[in-house]
Amino acid sequence: MALDVEKRTNGGAAIEYPRVDIRDKVTGAAHYVEDVPDLPGTVYAVAVRSPFSHANIVSVDSSRARAVPGVLAVMDPTSLSEYDVQLGFESHANVIMTHHQLIATDRARFDGDVVGMVAAEDLRTARYAASLVDIEWDILAPLFSHREALADGAPLLHEDAGSNVAVADDLEWGDVEGGLRESDYVYEGVFTSPTIYHHPIEPGMSMLVNYTTEGIEIWSQSNQPFDVASDVAALFGIAADHVRVHVPYVGGNFGSKHNASETLSATALSMKLGRPVKFLATEEDSFRQTARHHVDYRVKVGVKLDGTIVAMDVVLDMDTGAYFTGAQIATGNAVTSAWSGYRVPNLRVRARTAYTNKVPAAMFRNTGKSQTAFGSDAAMDAVARHLGIAPIEFRQKNMMKRGETIPVKTWKRNGKESDARIPLMDTDYAELMEQAVAAIGWDGRAPGPILVEGSSRRLRGRGMACSVRRGSHIGSATAMASMDRDGMVTIWQNAPDVGEGAHTVISIVAAGTLGIPQDQIVVSETDTGNQLHFSGTSSQRVTVQMGNAVRNACDEFKKVLQSAAARVYGGAADEWSISNGVLRRGMTMLSFAELAQRLPVEAGGAVLRARGDYVHGGPIVSARFGDHDHWSPGVAAVEVDVDTETGGVRVLQYAAVADAGHIMHYHSARGQIEGGAIMGFGASLTEELIYDEGQLMNADPFQYRLPLMSDIPEQFRTILLEHGDGPGPFGSKGIAQTSIPCVAPAIANAIYDAVGVRLGSIPFTPEKILQGIEALPR
Repeated sequence: MALDVEKRTNGGAAIEYPRVDIRDKVTGAAHYVEDVPDLPGTVYAVAVRSPFSHANIVSVDSSRARAVPGVLAVMDPTSLSEYDVQLGFESHANVIMTHHQLIATDRARFDGDVVGMVAAEDLRTARYAASLVDIEWDILAPLFSHREALADGAPLLHEDAGSNVAVADDLEWGDVEGGLRESDYVYEGVFTSPTIYHHPIEPGMSMLVNYTTEGIEIWSQSNQPFDVASDVAALFGIAADHVRVHVPYVGGNFGSKHNASETLSATALSMKLGRPVKFLATEEDSFRQTARHHVDYRVKVGVKLDGTIVAMDVVLDMDTGAYFTGAQIATGNAVTSAWSGYRVPNLRVRARTAYTNKVPAAMFRNTGKSQTAFGSDAAMDAVARHLGIAPIEFRQKNMMKRGETIPVKTWKRNGKESDARIPLMDTDYAELMEQAVAAIGWDGRAPGPILVEGSSRRLRGRGMACSVRRGSHIGSATAMASMDRDGMVTIWQNAPDVGEGAHTVISIVAAGTLGIPQDQIVVSETDTGNQLHFSGTSSQRVTVQMGNAVRNACDEFKKVLQSAAARVYGGAADEWSISNGVLRRGMTMLSFAELAQRLPVEAGGAVLRARGDYVHGGPIVSARFGDHDHWSPGVAAVEVDVDTETGGVRVLQYAAVADAGHIMHYHSARGQIEGGAIMGFGASLTEELIYDEGQLMNADPFQYRLPLMSDIPEQFRTILLEHGDGPGPFGSKGIAQTSIPCVAPAIANAIYDAVGVRLGSIPFTPEKILQGIEALPR
């Protein structure tokens, strides 16, 4: 695989420090939750899970498990009253416990539903005892699809909800029916994105929980530690500031490590036993904790013969699995992204998200938006090709341009009319598209197919795709800068680094703001005990929100430094300047360390400290699009090779382009784009969770097909545009989720270019391609 490591639009990669975590990870010194040393008296917990997707619990007998030497407690439906918990509370994060029990007490609603947890002196004993819990089941027919769940007479998965509809949402502007009538051509299509699994390299959610009379301390993998604290506090009826959450190194997240019922069950066991409890998730556990939402994207697109989009009508059938978890967020994101940044004067989006007997779906990289990007851009490509308009020309004509917004003043949400307000488009799609197609040696116009020389059965095709999402969502961040006697500056914060380089960015912002070398900066581990609030490492928040908080803290810290220098060495604070790590007043020059030696040590070893806050209250506040301060576009171009006899697809070239505003650490930024695209290759070509015969069939790393190196194109180019126009430090923008939504539509469009088959569902397997070829007119 060839990578253009120098490809950035400001003239080449700058010299930069390595990532701040690189030494620990390369040498093995990095400690993850599994590596956290056992506290005195630590016991191990193992979950008892349902092997059935839908079954009533008739009876539970844990006597054999309790009799095993070393077993200390068994939480099951018969003993739940022994635990002081407040069931059915509403989670701070995403209503995780609405229709979600601490453990299943009456019915298992998915394959892997937790029906108990065993605590023992060691892990082997806990696993053995868990296998001895005897449960009598009344097996029920499972509902594995939106259609089955919403069919007349379907059994209710949650009787108190009154239906299997978890969320219904809609958005409308203009006159859709009138627009479709006025159109010269109306395209109709259905595009399906099935349930898939995140598969981080470190299984999750593992945790270590320690309950004492002073409070609860948790070592977690969560990207949102304050939400973990809030959930635990609500469940056990204690103040949130009595729950302290640490997040050490995290081996990948992608949305898979939000709070889980296992954390809460382990906490209940720790409270009962008065001892620390460690739960270590296996790969099989992880597959049964969370997933990505299944989405059927049904669309009508009305256009004029010159390619002008007139109307778009979208129906979203979504599947959230057995419990509510991420239903609200995923549905809302899908609704607001269904138009994908195209200039649509008349739009209607209607979504219904159903409960099914699948693993509960929650957050997934680019939650709810990658599925709609596949449908919308593949549909637009189909329209362009039907009209005989080149792919790039159709998009250049119809994508929103810099400074534009939607062409209406009001819209309707769930039937209620309100002012339509979204931010102006702040990127140049034409530039991104031209960069992408040029990177694969294409102009975006010449149609395929291209017959591979020397072969009568292999055809090549090229395609492109565009996507858009909000840059960063509602949130706030707080950071603190402190200095010790040696002049080292520590940045205290609570943005977990989940492997994407968050702490490296924080270090760069601090060093750049203070004007000192990056090796003079230390970034703290996440610990909510410092009470520096942050919404969490998600939705591309870190660069803009935590970055601005760190910059503000460092700006305040410079004022503190100036005041301290004035106290010790004389003069007024504003007479002291700071540049290149040196304080100056006239002929007097001081390093940070020299000043620190003259100052008294405060609590915690610091001599000086300052705090900075950032509250994201951008220029546009909208209940439909959230409160966001910039757009985050992505564009991709791809060349594929399709074997018409086997149906096999090889991606030969791929180019991903993002508008980064300003790149603070090139290799981390490039890694985010490439990593997102590779996840997209998996979703597009190989990945799908298979449900059949009442069970989840492929929930282990040997049967769930991840992309291999052989699936990655030999020519893979990442292009990052820099115009310094973002709301983050130094003009930066969020880019972490810009590449994953473009992959599926780009490959689908390229396959069509090669063989004339418009695939409507991922993954694009050889069987689907062969079926499509067979169905072509002869």
